[in-house]
Amino acid sequence: MKVAMSRTRPSSGPSAPHGPDGVSPTAARLRRVFCASPLAPALALAAVALVFAGRASALPMGHYESWMLMLDSTPTARSLSANHAVAQAWAPGVTLRRWEEPAAHGATLLRESAGLSLTHRLHRWNLPHAQANLWLVGEAGQLRRAGGHGRTAGNGGYGALAFMADYETTRVYAGGSLKLLRSEGGLRHDVARLRTGFSLWEADYEGTQPWLIVEAERTRYSVGSMREGTRLTPMLRLIHRRWFVEAGVNRDGGMLNLMFNY
Repeated sequence: MKVAMSRTRPSSGPSAPHGPDGVSPTAARLRRVFCASPLAPALALAAVALVFAGRASALPMGHYESWMLMLDSTPTARSLSANHAVAQAWAPGVTLRRWEEPAAHGATLLRESAGLSLTHRLHRWNLPHAQANLWLVGEAGQLRRAGGHGRTAGNGGYGALAFMADYETTRVYAGGSLKLLRSEGGLRHDVARLRTGFSLWEADYEGTQPWLIVEAERTRYSVGSMREGTRLTPMLRLIHRRWFVEAGVNRDGGMLNLMFNY
């Protein structure tokens, strides 16, 4: 799960203009792009959330009683998750994930998981011209692993724990996260990320604010698997009060992150 900034906005404001079919121009443009994507089913679900979205937040959970939908896609991993803020600092949810673990001779082994999650905001600092947050996310469920290259196939339980922190102003962002996943058979999937960036300009309540972000990521897999080095990804982030979109390119290919809060 990515840690990203949110736009500090008033809690209410005028509605975005809509076309004859009742869909906002932004949602209509995104719908045309999504239909051409190989991830069309998941993206279509995200587009539905966009149409009915309220105030957006790109943090791991939204405001009290809100629903959040998140989609992350890279050349080697996909995840789709949703949560519901049942309190100011607590949000239970569900997560579906699949990734490819590198093996010998350029081969990969597929891992797929489905689990329940619980997001908790440990602390929030409201500073004079900035905001900072500390988060904890737990996850548990079932995982299916493919075999080969000396690794056995099978199904089993898994558990994961993530620590995340972010700091933001209206023009500067910095954040980091560490996620540790363990499963039966010695399976491990640990991901550490650091991010920083700046906004090109400030936007009004109904506007879209562009950001330039650089992410450094390091992934560690199970013992005996090939290990990646640090991967750098420059990306463009667009934040509107209803949605959050992030796209970038690194040596492995393109990445896309979507988040909606309603």
